[in-house]
Amino acid sequence: VVLGSLIAATTADTRAVRAKALGVCLFGLSALVPCALSVGGVLDTATAGLVAGVGLGLLLGLPAAAALVLAIVRAEKDSWMRRLAPVLVAWPVLGGIAGAGWIDTRAAVCGGAVALGLAFVCLAVGIRFAIAPLGDAMARMMSPHLVERASTMVLTQLDLVILQDSTLPQTDRDRIRGEFERLLPLAPAEFRDTRLHFRSAPGIGPNAFALPGNDIVLLDELVTFADDDDVVLGVLAHELGHVAEQHALRQVMRSAVVAIGVSLMVGSEESILEEVAGFGGSLLLMENSRAFELEADHLSADWMEAIGRDPQALVRFFEKIAKECGEICDGGSMLASHPSFSERIEALSE
Repeated sequence: VVLGSLIAATTADTRAVRAKALGVCLFGLSALVPCALSVGGVLDTATAGLVAGVGLGLLLGLPAAAALVLAIVRAEKDSWMRRLAPVLVAWPVLGGIAGAGWIDTRAAVCGGAVALGLAFVCLAVGIRFAIAPLGDAMARMMSPHLVERASTMVLTQLDLVILQDSTLPQTDRDRIRGEFERLLPLAPAEFRDTRLHFRSAPGIGPNAFALPGNDIVLLDELVTFADDDDVVLGVLAHELGHVAEQHALRQVMRSAVVAIGVSLMVGSEESILEEVAGFGGSLLLMENSRAFELEADHLSADWMEAIGRDPQALVRFFEKIAKECGEICDGGSMLASHPSFSERIEALSE
């Protein structure tokens, strides 16, 4: 609760939201501080409970609880605060009852076990909802120099392992590059120097991909397969959308958040529990990846229309892949990083 509210306070857009988040933070500290003092041996358990239930509860808990209740009331209907409202409200109430000495030791032990279980659940839920905002915040804080260096290193490694020099005629490359440069002014200023690299990879097939920096790789196999300049340009616009929205970098940072979260919940030692938790995190990342693909599809259509080219070029591309490759190439499942062709076509046709 404390960490989550601090993150919310530092990323909030308005003063009112920051005030609510800081109120939640104080509310969490009213329980966290005496617990820490008890664990550290500064206070015994009974005194710590009394301080938490009566002292800090009165000094910090009441105004912070009022802010918390206000935030819950004003939150959107399907927001995480509404869903966790019973836990958020019950925690301080039960803590106050225990701190006031209204339950005996046996009940306190049982309550402690319940509280520990709730803490684990809250940690898991907190990590679940922190993946996107915390990962994106980490991506924004990354130095552009480091991102560019990482992108260059990835491309160098791919060139050594799987990519080959392009065999497209120079006239075709110049034509495609010229069309691609028409898209660059539509991207945010910091991404208008995005570089287009031509490569070949028979083992991958028709594809193009964006790296964490301002780099896009277009494979010869896609140009040959598409046999349509509008389709090729639509795919490049899609990849430029990934670059402009920093999807690759954000996905890397979100993966780091998942790894940290799994370590917090189950420890850093190899175990079946860690594998299960890691698999659950991977499913969440796949969901994020599919959302990124749909976002890039829409950017591609908007930018293609802006330069006077066919905004439905990607639709033709997806239909052709679906016809020639079938279900083997289709996505859409929980384990897939891309949405299904039908979902993407429907989204682009709206």
